[in-house]
Amino acid sequence: MKTDSTRYAILGLLALEPMSGYDIRRASTETLSHFWHESYGQIYPTLAKLAKEGLVRLLPRAQDDARARKVYALTPKGRRALGAWRKQPPSSRPFRNELLLKLFTAETLDDVRPHLEELREAESQRLEEYAAIERRIAHDAKGHRSAALWRATMRYGVHRSRAVLAWIEETLK
Repeated sequence: MKTDSTRYAILGLLALEPMSGYDIRRASTETLSHFWHESYGQIYPTLAKLAKEGLVRLLPRAQDDARARKVYALTPKGRRALGAWRKQPPSSRPFRNELLLKLFTAETLDDVRPHLEELREAESQRLEEYAAIERRIAHDAKGHRSAALWRATMRYGVHRSRAVLAWIEETLK
């Protein structure tokens, strides 16, 4: 069963707190971007659909502030839809990695060495980012009911980055 995961990413972020489309994009970039990506082009139309379906609602704005952001909140119906989605098995997507395709079709390691070195740098940077995320979780989310799950998500990234770094070293040897 294929699902439109964008809607559930948005519902999940709104389960944390009411947000504007801009806030959703920022939260997505700051918290989900290591394993999920949403663009402005996906967020706003999806918010409109979710509102039409009664899964989110627009919070009232101050009447004297015509430029105020549109802030959305999850409705009880939206919370139930998010819970039902969590119970469904995740949809699988075909794994595609252009670096592996280039490596497989290369004639020599030197053909792709710069790409491997660039990936090594990127993964090392990700490990630094994960360390910063872990500090934020330990400080800002202390006692939050989802903190252990946020940490588990971040640890997946740490393990993946370390595995990629080990594979790069093995490949370069």
